[in-house]
Amino acid sequence: MSSSTVKSLIEHELARGDTFTNSHGITSANLRSLLVEPFTVMTDPDDLETQPRNMWVVLQERPNPSDGYVVVYDPTKGDWGVAEHSNDGNYVIVVSASSLAGALNSM
Repeated sequence: MSSSTVKSLIEHELARGDTFTNSHGITSANLRSLLVEPFTVMTDPDDLETQPRNMWVVLQERPNPSDGYVVVYDPTKGDWGVAEHSNDGNYVIVVSASSLAGALNSM
């Protein structure tokens, strides 16, 4: 999977027009400004069953990805998630969702 493929998935999600409510200040009006060039990070699904794996960061709540939350795409499962930076430099999934809007609703 490439960064351009992930961008296409994001555009598909945005075209769905799903609504979301977000207590972190992310709105339909500023959503695109928080999207980043997709890049991979090691992410722990934190379910005690699944091994950590690379996921694509697509949105950063703050300019520095180690501050705040990030929204990730999991190419293995084809779903979305919200992750937070852990002390070891990796990320931990705090919520999973079947859509980008679902991840944003869960923040």
